[in-house]
Amino acid sequence: MSLTAAFPKLTGAISAFNEAGQVGPDPLAALYPTRRAGYSLFSNLLSDKDLEALRPYLFCHGGNIPQRAGDKPVRVTNLIAGQWSLPAKGEMALLQSLADRRIALMEVPASGKEDVEAAVTAADAAWKSLGWAQEVFSYRKHVVKNWSRMLDYFTEDCLREIRQQIPKTHLEAQKDFFEAKRAADHLEGSAEACIQGEMLPPMVPGHSYWRNAYLPAGVSVIISPMNFIYGIPGIHLMGAYLAGVPFIYKGHPFAALTNTTMVRMLLAAGADPAYVQKVEGFGGGIASLATDKRVAVVAVTGSSETASKIQAGRGLNRLRFEGGGCNWAYVDDGYTEAELKKIAVRLTYAKLGFGSHKCTSLHGIAASAKTLDSLLGYIDEEMGTWRVADPREATDDKVVSPLMVHKAQTLVDIVAAAKKQPGVRVLREGGRADGAYGEHSEAVKPALLRIRPDTTVRVNWDGKGVGDFPLATTEFFMPILVGMEMADFESYVRFCLFQNPHDLATSVWTRDDAKLQLGRRTLGGMLKENDGTDSALEWEEFGASGIGESGNMGVGEVTATFSIYTRRQKGRHLTF
Repeated sequence: MSLTAAFPKLTGAISAFNEAGQVGPDPLAALYPTRRAGYSLFSNLLSDKDLEALRPYLFCHGGNIPQRAGDKPVRVTNLIAGQWSLPAKGEMALLQSLADRRIALMEVPASGKEDVEAAVTAADAAWKSLGWAQEVFSYRKHVVKNWSRMLDYFTEDCLREIRQQIPKTHLEAQKDFFEAKRAADHLEGSAEACIQGEMLPPMVPGHSYWRNAYLPAGVSVIISPMNFIYGIPGIHLMGAYLAGVPFIYKGHPFAALTNTTMVRMLLAAGADPAYVQKVEGFGGGIASLATDKRVAVVAVTGSSETASKIQAGRGLNRLRFEGGGCNWAYVDDGYTEAELKKIAVRLTYAKLGFGSHKCTSLHGIAASAKTLDSLLGYIDEEMGTWRVADPREATDDKVVSPLMVHKAQTLVDIVAAAKKQPGVRVLREGGRADGAYGEHSEAVKPALLRIRPDTTVRVNWDGKGVGDFPLATTEFFMPILVGMEMADFESYVRFCLFQNPHDLATSVWTRDDAKLQLGRRTLGGMLKENDGTDSALEWEEFGASGIGESGNMGVGEVTATFSIYTRRQKGRHLTF
């Protein structure tokens, strides 16, 4: 029986919820006990009719996302213990569009310790109820299938949400969105092979020994960043849900609309509302969320500075962290000019795709002097085919998105300071975007520099203070690409191992198998051969090696994802 047939009053309940300002009891949460009791292996997924009935509930903005100055911002709320609510102290933050600061995009809760306490208490109660120990795994799979079904049905609606909050081209929004969609399909479909226990042969008569690495870990907190607002949280939400842990989702404030959509889709899919909390907020106001001793796992994707502060507060309690990377590519000699042109196109996209805001965006290219000269010339030429424009309504893919975490002036200052350094060549100066777009956003043109390993610039970084920044190893979330002469491949390996603290993604272009083998034996994190640094597939464990500033967490591949939210069990039985 369909959802709307089983609950004929659902449409009215959703209308009443919206008329009440989308605060109060969640209308889908109220249906959970009956829906769960009616589940069997023969239960259908949500129908098209069900999904259309759910549309006014799923999208908190009702399709009316502000497009111009004067439009009313969308108000977003927290979800705690099955109730949508404003923060306890009523404090809201108004966020302007990153593509045009004249547009008031949304009002987001500036939650405080009272909201954190309520969310952790609710999640802790769900954990201590032991209800998770009674749940059958087939039901969790059913919920994830429904969640994936909703993403498939509402694809264009979700893409529009992404592009309005985090300005991306349609292609880059698709990459973000389908990372979540494919993760749901992959994790659900591969789960049984991953989480089954292991029985060992008897060592003595009547003796049994087993290992199970996938018991639920406990209350978990998911903290996600502002660059990939479907893909990264989607993987973690599905991983945590399938693992059976109660979780609190803290998405980035600039993703507040999609934070709400994904959580509502999870409840609409049939998840137990007791296990799903969502808290919006900023920095110090919600710091206790990550340090509360009742929280068994914190999974954070963001800056190493944030992770360090959280780890200091958690002590030995589990923190799984994934950060950005200062990602380098090595291009060997021996390629023809035509081949170098093709490599230049791929590496330029690895740099400029989504305005350099991927954690795997290319940072620098190393090669011999001759190869580097040719390659940087072709990259400069390819960069000239990209536009700097508002990507929200762009129909082409070669569009450089505005800066999100940096100020435009920082790029300008870095290039100006680099010009004064010995041995530096500025092939493309970059600078602020032209016209009204540049005036009302932090939009910049790409810059291309040829540097030395020791090149350091002194700049006021985002207005936060003057400091010295080595260009070869300082992470940029801005379209500055650097090139550096490298004597040979072993020198490149030594640079990656001993000078660059980030080992998130490394790219090696060569036909020399000895070099490939050396790279495979030495380079940690994501190793891409004859590819850009920016790509990852859903069956691939993407992330840092576990050593270094880029983080200790890998996700995407099923065992890596489940291991974040689970405990290990080693069992023994003797016949007495």
